Amino acid sequence: MNHSDPQPDASGNVLCDQFDAIYFDLDGVLYRGLNEVEGAVETVKEISQRGCGVAYVTNNASRTPDEVAAHLVELGIPAKPSQVVTSSQVAVEILQKHVPVGERVFVVGGVGVEEALRDAGYVPSRDSRDCVAVVQGFGPEVSWRDLAQASYLIQGGAIWIATNLDSTFPTASGIAPGNGSLVEAVRNAVGRDPDGVGGKPDRAMMDRTMAAVPGERPLLVGDRYDTDIAGGIAAGIPTMLVLSGVTQATDVWRSNLRADYLCESVQGLVLTYREASVNDEDYVCGGARATFAAVNMCVRARGGTRMERLRAADSLKWSMVNQVGLEAFTEGQIILDLGVS
Repeated sequence: MNHSDPQPDASGNVLCDQFDAIYFDLDGVLYRGLNEVEGAVETVKEISQRGCGVAYVTNNASRTPDEVAAHLVELGIPAKPSQVVTSSQVAVEILQKHVPVGERVFVVGGVGVEEALRDAGYVPSRDSRDCVAVVQGFGPEVSWRDLAQASYLIQGGAIWIATNLDSTFPTASGIAPGNGSLVEAVRNAVGRDPDGVGGKPDRAMMDRTMAAVPGERPLLVGDRYDTDIAGGIAAGIPTMLVLSGVTQATDVWRSNLRADYLCESVQGLVLTYREASVNDEDYVCGGARATFAAVNMCVRARGGTRMERLRAADSLKWSMVNQVGLEAFTEGQIILDLGVS
């Protein structure tokens, strides 16, 4: 890890002990592409050994729960298909409110979409003829022709369900376009929004996850505000944002949502979590202090680790919202200075 956090507390006073079920997003949280995020394997194993329930909840619709579980196991992360919830499964649940089971449905996306439709009793098809609905999810082989055929069907009155609206997702090589970008292309063609969207932040996604792995004190861990953190807020459960995926420190500063916990990566779950607290008009966290300089409209954080500085600054930000308005941060009127990492 480039930005060091405290080492594990020998007393056992670690963040994950506050929860009895932890729901992990996958891309950018436990892995990037085919490779694990540093420390993810050891973290999930330790959490499980401490008796905490674990579920994997992903907006990536390209693979089936069996395939996702197999990938996790290959990385060394313990997983069963029953612990995996995908946006394809939730999208098909939404489809059932619009289209009777047994109908022919055009598939845009990977095998995850196709198998979820088949498991529910629909007839998935890669041929648009006689299809009464479209379920659109991500798949690396999705082509212009797929998007065009989907657009023609929707313009002709077909029901349109999107698995998720993530505009990007992290890969081993960098940030790539996600399903939301492809949905936007179809939206531009048909001139309307989908009839339904599965995946986070939709409440149905979290309801299915909490049913799969129940907990009285659950925590949702993700790398995106618009899906993961918003999904946890919609479900009324605490959230933890990690900076190992799409979201960076500058995004934390400009977000209109607040995560309950901020960590560099999932390793923060098995470390002592240092909360920020008010000190006069400043906020302190561990060895860090965040101060507002009105003369140049800047929150400056110094000392401690990068994450301690960010937690202190984030707490100061939210303490100022009622006074200066959230747009002062989301629109960049008040800037953030975290110092040298």
